[in-house]
Amino acid sequence: MKIQPSSTIPEFSPWLQAPALLILHASKMNRPEWLCEIHQNMRQSNNKLSLTLSCSKGELSLISSVGIRVILVLFSISIFAGCDTVTGTKTPMHTGALSSMDNLEVQVRVDEDFSVILARNRRLNVNEAFWIGMLGSAAAGIVDSRRENEDAQRAKTFRMAIAELNVQGLAQKALVDGLQTSRRFASVTTVTEREEPSPPDSGILRVRIENWGLYAPSTENETLQQVQVGLNATASLVGGDGKLAWEHRDHFTGGVHHSIRDYGSSPAILKNEIEDTVRRYCGRVVNEIRYAK
Repeated sequence: MKIQPSSTIPEFSPWLQAPALLILHASKMNRPEWLCEIHQNMRQSNNKLSLTLSCSKGELSLISSVGIRVILVLFSISIFAGCDTVTGTKTPMHTGALSSMDNLEVQVRVDEDFSVILARNRRLNVNEAFWIGMLGSAAAGIVDSRRENEDAQRAKTFRMAIAELNVQGLAQKALVDGLQTSRRFASVTTVTEREEPSPPDSGILRVRIENWGLYAPSTENETLQQVQVGLNATASLVGGDGKLAWEHRDHFTGGVHHSIRDYGSSPAILKNEIEDTVRRYCGRVVNEIRYAK
């Protein structure tokens, strides 16, 4: 069938309306620079596109595979955009093991430096969706690579603004202070990684921060208005016998959203949000131990 170059789609083909509008919109765009890279990759592939586009006097001729391919892309995007981040998994507290711990040692480890996961998380724009729908994995690989580079450049800039921030020291102090205040243990001290086992009447709280930085929900677009600080961490409590008494793997995000422009123009905002997020995360860990029954 033929589709006129206006936004009106014939009523007798409703299944083709969304794909057709998308293609009509994309035909007016400038092709992205990365298409030359895709072309090079496609020449090495044995896959051939079942797509024929012929432009004559403002008309587009489409074969049904175009509509099917774009529908699948749009369906996939809607599925992933609707997924929520899992907040974590927990091993219930063994209260008997906890009650036998008179003394507690606290150990904090930070695996990675400040990171940014913004471009990689945001939803596809119309241009990206169109070309990925047409060219498949070749286009998807280029888009992913460019988004990773975009995030890496942002992270490099932000690291310089918060260079003096010590997340490991901040978390360790917050945990020790909170657990001492709880009066659940006779003593709470900080330790580095120990080779010998803990005394029988002692336990060790290990907090491992796998990564921390700026995150955005998958529904966010290029403007990045809803950006917040977050971290992925695992807290585990081990008894003097070496057995696990409790563990919580968690994705913990800050409570306040800012635009990426705000973070860039005021490093103090970013620094304050990181400190607040780390303290609140540590406060929750402390409360889970303090009020365990």
